[in-house]
Parts: sequence; C-alpha cells; structure tokens
Amino acid sequence: MSFRIFFCGSSEVGKVRQNNEDSFIIDNDLSLAIVADGMGGHKSGEIASSMAVKITQEKYSQMTYTQIKPSPYDPRYSIETNRLKFAVNVANAMVYETSKAKEENNGMGTTLTACACFQDKLSIVHVGDSRAYLFRGNSLFQLSNDHSLVMEQVREGIITKEEAEKSPMKNVLTKALGTQNVVESEIIETELTEGDKIMICSDGLFKCVKENRITEILKEKSNCQEAIETMMKEGYSGGAPDNITIVLGETIKLQFKEKVKEFLRKFGI
Repeated sequence: MSFRIFFCGSSEVGKVRQNNEDSFIIDNDLSLAIVADGMGGHKSGEIASSMAVKITQEKYSQMTYTQIKPSPYDPRYSIETNRLKFAVNVANAMVYETSKAKEENNGMGTTLTACACFQDKLSIVHVGDSRAYLFRGNSLFQLSNDHSLVMEQVREGIITKEEAEKSPMKNVLTKALGTQNVVESEIIETELTEGDKIMICSDGLFKCVKENRITEILKEKSNCQEAIETMMKEGYSGGAPDNITIVLGETIKLQFKEKVKEFLRKFGI
C-alpha cells in the first residue's frame, strides 16, 4: 500500500522571546517535513536552524530525484531513511563549519527532527528535544526520544516525567546538530496506515500544552490547519515563553494513477 503525507505548519515567536530561533520546511512533493529549534548567542540560533532545515531538504531532494544510494549505507533501513540520515549528516557538518568560521557563531547548534514518507513507511531522523508524534486511533504516541539530560534520567528511572518538567535542567541537551563535526542521530522507521497523523513540534509547544490536551485537540479537529491553530492558541494561553513550531500532516492513500505518477516522478520522468 502506498501513502503520501500532506503537511501544513506554523511557527510563532511566543510572548517572551525577541526573535524566532525555530525553523521548519515542508516539501509535500516528497512527503517531507523538518523542524529545527536553534540555539546560540546573537542570531546564531536562527542561522543554525535555518541552515539545517534547508540543507537537509535540498540534499534529500537531490538524492531522491537522482536516485543516489548514499555511502555509508545501513542495510537495516530503507534507502529513503539512509538518504535522510545522509542529508542530516551533511547539514550537521555545514552548521558545524559555519559555527567555526565566525567568532559570534561559535557554539551554535540546533535540534532537528525530519520525517519523510515513502510507500507505507515513515522515516524519521532526529537530534535534540524537538519531537515527532504519531496520532492513530485517537491515541498520541511519541516516536522520538528527547536527547536531554532530564529525559535521560526519566528513561533510567532516576526521576519521573513530572519531575523532569519542573527541573531547572530541563533545557540541557545531551545531543544537538552542529555542535560537533559528527553527530549520531536517532533513526526511527514505522509502518503507516490510512488516516494516521504525523506531528513534529519544537519544545515550545509541549512545555505549554500537555500531551493529553494535544490528544483532545487532534480528536476534536480533523482538519490539520485548524488543529495547529488551536494548539498555537493554547500555547499562547499557557504563557508561550519559548518559540512554538508545529507541523502536522495526514496520510492519504494513493490511487493507481497517482501511484504511477509517483513512480515516474521519483525517476524524473
């Protein structure tokens, strides 16, 4: 069975920050969506996140349309996942080199969560504490793991999730894109079914809007854009101390003619 995901998204500065260090990009021709949450002094966070999403999209698109098999290649994953991982690695290297080129950009970095759908499989490449969620059967599932100090402690059973949300260390990342010349990203593959919704968001959303409320909104709002607008409003009602970025899409089953067009497009015909 073949699916496509049609994404929509929104990004807001919030009530406290002076600038928006989040970036997102959507390529519905490739069923691709990417969210990044930058960090660094001056405007370095904006530079890092913007570079990361653009380079990842451009490299993944280039490899897909030219049918390049990346090297190194991990046979445990699909070629689409390998391409997405390679694209993220290129983005990491370029952000890292940019951080070294100017003193004011030294130490800049960004989270990055990228999702791409091909046929019946969702590929995710993830670094940092932005999140990828699956909404299926009126239930919300977090697909990615937060690469943060407190969530590592939660996974090890040292503290509870509730304690992590209140911890003064909750913003400390254990992994970010662009802070080192090589990053080991998290790779996730999952099979899709018709009607699944995929959401990627920066931490500005889930730190203001609890997961149970996000689930309720996704139940109430079948239209993805309306769901995003409602979540954004509730984020602002919750104080919006950070930038908020939300990308949401729904799987659509391809008909035969669409499958043929998709096949031809993939091979540039």
